[in-house]
Amino acid sequence: PSWVTTYNDREGLDFRIGNMSWAPYLPVTTYKYLTSENKQVAFKHNFGNERRNKYRKLKTSPYANDEVNRLVNACLNNTSIGKDDVPDFLSLAYYAGNYDHKAPAELPMEMQDTYVRLDNSIAELLELIDRKIGLNNTLFFITSTGYADTDPVDPPQYRIPGGEFHIERCSALLNLYLAAIYGEGQWVEAYFEQQVYLNHKLIEQRRLNMSEILNRASEFLVQFSGVKDVYSSQRLQLGAWTPTIDKIKNYYNTMCSGDLWIEVLPGWTVYCEHSLDMQVQRYSYASAPLIFFGNGMKPEIIHAPIKIGNIAPTVAHYMRIRAPNAAVLAPMTDIRK
Repeated sequence: PSWVTTYNDREGLDFRIGNMSWAPYLPVTTYKYLTSENKQVAFKHNFGNERRNKYRKLKTSPYANDEVNRLVNACLNNTSIGKDDVPDFLSLAYYAGNYDHKAPAELPMEMQDTYVRLDNSIAELLELIDRKIGLNNTLFFITSTGYADTDPVDPPQYRIPGGEFHIERCSALLNLYLAAIYGEGQWVEAYFEQQVYLNHKLIEQRRLNMSEILNRASEFLVQFSGVKDVYSSQRLQLGAWTPTIDKIKNYYNTMCSGDLWIEVLPGWTVYCEHSLDMQVQRYSYASAPLIFFGNGMKPEIIHAPIKIGNIAPTVAHYMRIRAPNAAVLAPMTDIRK
């Protein structure tokens, strides 16, 4: 939009990042909540001193949230959002992760300071919305995106079973296996994260049965060290329901997902050679709060578990409109006065 271009030309980050630095917001003695073997010392990060990575590092600091609020202010000043009888939807994402994507134990004070400043950013947003639109005219919901940086490998003294799983090597061996059975050819077309894509065009040219190839490939891959299970596209679409299949199907798309999805054992590290990424597999339960407030919400704490799919039907319910056509969960109807 033109107002964004105007904002960037006049108030963009380029004009300010040279003078921006991050130091503790509160006295150092206040930060005692994250234990670490490293000594807790005051920090100071000068983004202007970074030549190549200043923007990447600033995006992993709480100052990214200040930039979000600045843009929200520009949006409210230069658009008609919140100024008529038609409801508007404003979606914001704040950052509350690890600085420079390092482990929390490595930078414990930065992690604590991030949450202190996040609290201030949310307060500034509420004050801004209250001045421009009014809190009584606004319904807020806040929750987590569920994303987190990869945890480090467990220390060896704990003796937790684990190892390394390399998807590139796995795909190469699968290609050799299929070539030994069906003849020479590039049977594995690509791989991404824990998904393997087969060469459908070659399979059609050879007039082979896709179900047979998927079954053979699954039986071969499940024998790899660190592999817990392998789910073929046909198993995901036509197989019996299981809790794991239900989770995989949430992001499985027949148009762009792989033909084989490999489930790696917890504690194992998945390596992606082309991107140099690594991720330790963990299946521990992680919960995040869901907060509704504003527009007649009653003060109450609900301890019953709520799924992410409840949010959209709840918002639609209080706007008196239909829920999205893919919503399958019921709205929360008892949280308003």
